[in-house]
Amino acid sequence: MLTIGIDAGTSKWAVSVLEEYREKGKTKTEFKFETTILTKEVKKDMGALLNLIQDFNPDCIVFPSGYGLPLKKISELDDNDLFKISLKKESEKESLGIRKFLSEAKKRKFNGYVIPSVKQLPTVENFKKINVIDLGTSDKLCSVIYALSLSKNFKTENFILAEIGYGFNAFIKSYGGKICDGIGGTIASSGFLAHGKTDKEIINNRKVEKFSGGVLSILKKKISPQEFFKNYKNFKNRELAHLYFMDGLIKDISALSDPKISKIYLCGKISAFVEGEIKEGLERKSGRIFEVENIEKNESNACIHWSSAGRGGAILANGICGGKFKNLTDWMEIKDARGDIFDYIFM
Repeated sequence: MLTIGIDAGTSKWAVSVLEEYREKGKTKTEFKFETTILTKEVKKDMGALLNLIQDFNPDCIVFPSGYGLPLKKISELDDNDLFKISLKKESEKESLGIRKFLSEAKKRKFNGYVIPSVKQLPTVENFKKINVIDLGTSDKLCSVIYALSLSKNFKTENFILAEIGYGFNAFIKSYGGKICDGIGGTIASSGFLAHGKTDKEIINNRKVEKFSGGVLSILKKKISPQEFFKNYKNFKNRELAHLYFMDGLIKDISALSDPKISKIYLCGKISAFVEGEIKEGLERKSGRIFEVENIEKNESNACIHWSSAGRGGAILANGICGGKFKNLTDWMEIKDARGDIFDYIFM
């Protein structure tokens, strides 16, 4: 069996190809191929990525699903579904991302699915869904799946996954191997690029761009995360930006934490730069010990060509098709996702 997961990130897309096979009477899995492609390149030529996927002739694909839908075949998507996934109308320029990609994939008649976001999961209590859409997008769900796949007994796993990406941050709580809460990127603390949650009075009184208000806006200079975190003393407003960013991370993780959780998993483009500071900050704030582990850590410090969300998507596709990871994805009750991103909105 060959399955594929696709992660559509702010700065790059990631593709992971998972192969399941039998060896000496045992079922095994291996990531056969992985790559990342700059987001601007995907938007410029989506056909190249679609051709890459098609060449593998996969049994099942989990597609980037944005704000999510209950599990649905890509062949069944309509315009209303595409709007709910992207919250962009067909005429909007930004719809040239996930929305266009899914439309083109549908035309190629791939055997694949769009998947839920955190809000649609039955394992998240309904009162937590009130007046919020983004409890964690579908790619964050996939990152949690990847984290759980690393465990010898996923049913006992209690942790918070902090995805610290280039654009946004997001935080997902898993208890007993089931997602039970989350703080999505649009309501989380500031990312490196984007502002996350924002005072409504600011929005009411000035134009606020989606990708503004983060570290780069404070520095008023476009630099890479590597440049900032390795040489941040050389930049104007460095201390202001650094303290603002780290304070937000610690507050959001602490908001989801409880005495039964001492494990924090990190992933995302910026996670490698802040691992030590997160551990130190949490322990200083709470007065207890935390285990902080980066699930995308590369010992050589070279650029990784995969993402936890891409890998998790391939694992989920495997589970959907009844493969080795079926027990994991069934346990998470992903097939039982119901409802709509606009449910429980009382405004």
